[in-house]
Amino acid sequence: MIDVAIAGGGPAGLSLAILLAQAGAEVRVLERRGSAAEGSRAIGLHPPGLDVLDAAGVGDAAVAAGVRIRGGRAVARNRTVAGLDFGVLGGAHPYVLALPQAVTVRLLEDRLAEIAPGALRRGVSVRGAEGSPRGDGVAVRLDGHGGGAEPPAGLLRARYLVGADGTRSAVRDTGGFAASGRGYPDRYLMGDFADDSGFGPTAVLFLHERGIVECFPLPGGVRRWVVRLGRRDDPGPSGGAGAGDGARTDPRWLTEEILRRTGRRVDPAGNSMLSWFATRRRTVETMAAGRTVLIGDAAHEVSPIGGQGMTLGLADAAELAGLLLADREPTEAELAAFSRRRLAAARSAGRQAHVNMALGRPLPGPLLHGRNALIRQALRSRPLADGIAHRFAMRA
Repeated sequence: MIDVAIAGGGPAGLSLAILLAQAGAEVRVLERRGSAAEGSRAIGLHPPGLDVLDAAGVGDAAVAAGVRIRGGRAVARNRTVAGLDFGVLGGAHPYVLALPQAVTVRLLEDRLAEIAPGALRRGVSVRGAEGSPRGDGVAVRLDGHGGGAEPPAGLLRARYLVGADGTRSAVRDTGGFAASGRGYPDRYLMGDFADDSGFGPTAVLFLHERGIVECFPLPGGVRRWVVRLGRRDDPGPSGGAGAGDGARTDPRWLTEEILRRTGRRVDPAGNSMLSWFATRRRTVETMAAGRTVLIGDAAHEVSPIGGQGMTLGLADAAELAGLLLADREPTEAELAAFSRRRLAAARSAGRQAHVNMALGRPLPGPLLHGRNALIRQALRSRPLADGIAHRFAMRA
């Protein structure tokens, strides 16, 4: 019997495996994909998430590979409405790091291979789990080729099973975890382009009556542009570029919309990624049931606007690792308290994402100007501006 089986080889699952393995625990990370995904939607690592990467031994490499966003500003009609300075955060990471999730995953995979060779098993799907008659573990049902000691289809016995397998979590669905949520009307089209904006390592939000446009720096001289779609803007089938023949799968439409709303020209020939996404919110009632625990998007899905989802999952992993590495096994009450704390953090992030979406929705000109004036006036208060910076950076 191994100590912990982890379904899902994303940032949360890999970080949990590393934190456990560093302390001598025997772990398996069971990832259904046969190879690592190259495309990245998630790019934001907030200070609490960077603290977890430090503990996992990859923080310095992540910072070296990413772009440190030390502040942001909101712009309307070529005029700065308000600004945020993350320098007020203090600590080891007074910034938000822009780093594609695929790079973060590669760093974590390399670290896990260094300290626990063979712990990551690709091409293995978790189909469910059954409790041990003695209550001292779970039997995890597996499917797939695995490439390791476990059979292609069979059972892996572990003290605990952790579901870090994302929004379509098989561990959650087969484990009977009740979840509730809602979808939002907000949809966004985003693309990565060669960066000639001159904005440097600053995030910029353009407020426009047709909806917000956001742009963030990425490594390698790239900038991500995100446009809120209008009600009549049909992005085509989900999946981004090449997913259909509509105009919204064409980077030229995105660059034309960026020009219309911001006055900034972006060269469509420099496009390297194009994708659209819808927004929703979903939360389980509890993250722990017996010896099965959920973390990350498997437990709580929040709108990507604000980019706090990856850091939420990393923080889940760090706290759960502390429980599982204690001198004694956590009690049911301790796991329930863990669940309450982490779900409260997810609800807070969900509320922040809801505010972010509301601020970016279309408004008629007079209402937009009035709202911008209120934002400008409010952020003239230094304590308020500093508090908002802390909240955006998940240091509140």
